[in-house]
Amino acid sequence: MKQLFFWLAVITVQQTMAQTDTTSYSVIMAGNIKGFSKTWQLTDGTYREWYQYNDRGRGDSMVTDYKTDEKSVITYLSAAGVDYMKNPVIESFSLTNGLAQWKNSAENEQRKIKGPAFFIPLKTNAGNLVKAILDNGGSLNLLPTGKATAKIIFKSTYTVNGKAKTLALVTIEGLGFTPAYIWIEENSRSFFANVNDWMSIVLKGNEALVPQLLTIQKKEQARFYNVLAQRLRQKPVKGICIKNVQLFDAEKATVIPNATVIVRNNIIADVITSGTPFVNDDLEVVDGKGKFLMPGLWDMHTHMSDELDGLFHMAAGVTNIRDMGNGPELLQRMKDIKEGKIIGPEEVIISAFIDGAGPFAAPTGALINSVEEGKKVIQEYAAKGYQQIKLYSSIKPEWVKPLVAEARKYKMKVCGHIPAFMTATQAIEAGYNEITHMNMLVLNFFGDTVDTRSPNRFKLPAQKAAFLDLEGYEVQNFLQLLKEKNIVVDPTLGVFEGMFTDREGSVAESNLLLVDRMPLQVQRYWRAGGGGLPVPDGMNDTYLKSFDVMLKILKMLHDRDITIVPGTDGFAGFMLHRELELYVRAGIPANEVLQISTLVPAKVTGKEKELGSITKGKIANMVLIDGNPTVNISDIRKTILVIKEGVIYDPAKIYAALAIKNYK
Repeated sequence: MKQLFFWLAVITVQQTMAQTDTTSYSVIMAGNIKGFSKTWQLTDGTYREWYQYNDRGRGDSMVTDYKTDEKSVITYLSAAGVDYMKNPVIESFSLTNGLAQWKNSAENEQRKIKGPAFFIPLKTNAGNLVKAILDNGGSLNLLPTGKATAKIIFKSTYTVNGKAKTLALVTIEGLGFTPAYIWIEENSRSFFANVNDWMSIVLKGNEALVPQLLTIQKKEQARFYNVLAQRLRQKPVKGICIKNVQLFDAEKATVIPNATVIVRNNIIADVITSGTPFVNDDLEVVDGKGKFLMPGLWDMHTHMSDELDGLFHMAAGVTNIRDMGNGPELLQRMKDIKEGKIIGPEEVIISAFIDGAGPFAAPTGALINSVEEGKKVIQEYAAKGYQQIKLYSSIKPEWVKPLVAEARKYKMKVCGHIPAFMTATQAIEAGYNEITHMNMLVLNFFGDTVDTRSPNRFKLPAQKAAFLDLEGYEVQNFLQLLKEKNIVVDPTLGVFEGMFTDREGSVAESNLLLVDRMPLQVQRYWRAGGGGLPVPDGMNDTYLKSFDVMLKILKMLHDRDITIVPGTDGFAGFMLHRELELYVRAGIPANEVLQISTLVPAKVTGKEKELGSITKGKIANMVLIDGNPTVNISDIRKTILVIKEGVIYDPAKIYAALAIKNYK
């Protein structure tokens, strides 16, 4: 999903300088240059842009030719290349005498238009949307649909490639869930940078300016989210009474009819399951008749990279999360949530992310070159309050055991990817407590000679999982090992559903219940589909079957009482709902799936005395649902009230603030 957000912010704002010289930009991830964007003008006036970057073997690579009119509106486009997952991309557009025509993997349309309208390419780069909007008075219609506005909210003078220039921060509204933020050179209105914690693009030679620009931008973004937090949080004066409700008992995985739950401050003061409760007048009463009350959901695999994720989580009923790897800014974000400055779930566990330095290193966390460096990093993370270590794919197998031993000194658990040239069995024997991602379980059966630092770790399971003998000795013996060693599994099945089953030209199954609710530009992106792995000729059925095998493995884990924790590693909030639907599809009863998503994570994190069930004396984290997800798991999407630590949030209001339609 982060690729979608980045596309919405950047893909339409590249430089359009009227010159033949090449204008170059650096693509930066985790402080390292991972790619470039270059634009120059051909002799016929056409602009050509070459854009590519490498994110652990993934990343767009695209060449785009385009022309613009005197007000920076695109009149011609022709693009070809590959997208983030290396699927082929071809796209074209023309605007002649008021007739707009465009074609890509999902669209082949033409339309008569009146007045200026800026074409938003589906998966390619072209033009300078900011300049076009400002040149047209601050507001501009979009093609195929929508309208965007832009305004300058900050400007200051900086030294740019040796010259003093005024840079301006511009907000663009109308592209997605929240305003996009773009830096331009004020006089020329040319694109200068797009910056964020995950990935940035900046005019080459100005990479050192990124932290400074990001600090300023974050202050502006904070104002937006601070206002939302004040508007969308409701703290009752005395307390809350939810009456006549179907109550999910997470301890027994059963439903209690006609229950009443009373909350005072941030604590569950009483749970009344029989008789007629006496309700004081000072309580804010919610009639739960026909509704379903359950503990707040947990997402055990997040990377909460911005404040928007926090809003998505809360609207979806996700009150508790575990962050599985992030930058140092996470600690400040956690503090802001705790103080009520922004909206978000409680970060119950934060993972210290460690990878080996090299060409396939992760774009976040600490990158090490030796065991000694790793030990020092673990000590530093422990001092900052991190509770577990997550190891990644470029860690050398021989480093795992000593790093685990170091983590144990600080009572930190160890989880993560299985390093390249290592099997899950070997990682468990070296001390892993938890395995992250279902593909890491599947890769166990392909030996320790596989280099899984690249997308190979996805392709091999897609092409080979279909042929695993699930009842054979190798699989059964491995499952027994997981049970004996009390290994926790974080399967993130939704990730692999997208990779293995998403096809161009159709909405991914995971988005079918959501697409009509999204902002228009997001809808368009989703309707195009094709976000999965490239499928070699003749292997479509194999990829689909491989995902079904992953579902079967999940059911086998559950049947053997191996601990499963629900995580997403994707679209905050919404993707957890899909993850739980997949668990039911795998054959796990819906009531047990709800238990897996509430009480089980509380136990795994050692928080079961405070969280995980609606029990007197526990923290008041709960979600009210219009339906009964023990009967239809998809009702989990119908959140109508979320309570976190005694504070009320209305999902409908949160969604409205993000240009998302409510579930109805």
